[in-house]
Amino acid sequence: MADPICKAVDIVFVRFELTDLEVQKEYLLHFGMRPAHETGNVIYFKGTGADPFIYTATKGAENRYVSSGYRVGARADLERLADHFNVDIVQSREPGGGEKVVLKDPDGLGVEVFHGVERTVAPTQQAPSLNAGFDKPRQNHLQRFGKGADEWRSHDGKLVYELTSKVMRLGHTAINIADPKRSMDWYADTLGFLVSDNIVLPDGMVMGGFMRCDLGDTPADHHTINITALPPEKLDAHGSFGHAGFELTESVDDLMAGHFHMKTVGKYAHEWGIGRHLLGSQMYDYWRDPAGFILEHWTDGDLLDASVPAVNAPARDVILAQYGPVVPSSFNLTMPPEKAEEVRKTDPSMSTLFL
Repeated sequence: MADPICKAVDIVFVRFELTDLEVQKEYLLHFGMRPAHETGNVIYFKGTGADPFIYTATKGAENRYVSSGYRVGARADLERLADHFNVDIVQSREPGGGEKVVLKDPDGLGVEVFHGVERTVAPTQQAPSLNAGFDKPRQNHLQRFGKGADEWRSHDGKLVYELTSKVMRLGHTAINIADPKRSMDWYADTLGFLVSDNIVLPDGMVMGGFMRCDLGDTPADHHTINITALPPEKLDAHGSFGHAGFELTESVDDLMAGHFHMKTVGKYAHEWGIGRHLLGSQMYDYWRDPAGFILEHWTDGDLLDASVPAVNAPARDVILAQYGPVVPSSFNLTMPPEKAEEVRKTDPSMSTLFL
């Protein structure tokens, strides 16, 4: 394969258009993000990591996924992209500044590639001390997460767990596309992504894959993007956005805290989890936002350097976790929360799309 035009070093944010920013702001706070900036019609949210924002949405006439933002290591990467696609390098007017080029992938999804963004120094975090069967380093010290029992408070007679997850960064997106080879080749040739897993159907056809950044000898997340082909009628009905996966600052306790916060608040639709994925290995918990888009909490994922070759994985490995509940038929499909509940009850056969 020829050298890629550039090599993205990480994914940074997802961008949406939404009809109601106020309900989304409330959701993102419960989900564990923090406000970064706001204008009259645009919101920006960040995590505990170094990126100036990891989620942004503009008020608009419809709910739709717009684009994902990626970071490159040198301005020369932007220059090569601009030359190849005959587009301009433009100054970013958003938090963090920098320069960018704006592209469209083969399915018309926005791809924004940045360089020179001002990033903060992420605070150091102390890893939790866990006592396992044969290794028990925590001695004479009690394990208390947050404020312990004081995190539980009564609100109008309802017991709510008040501690949210602490979202750190965006780790990946999942997109639904028409032609898996075309899309995977484009992301490999344009952003330098490597294939971690080809997703193979029982008849041997590749229906998509998990792809990661090529950081050479430095290990990268198992996947930065998950690409899945859908039949035209499903793609037309549910769009190209599958989900966005946000890594948490801490580990399993952080995931569990967020789960019980969202669950006891009682305002949002739980999509899938808690479990541990087979491909990527991360623990996951998926929630549907008020507009119908799926956002994921995850932690403890695999890291692979560029020496690890691609693996052909059966499609069943995408949905059959190492442990956890069976995948719902609405998973990775954008739809209003009430519609997702209806689909799960009336159309369980949809889950066979991933088998």
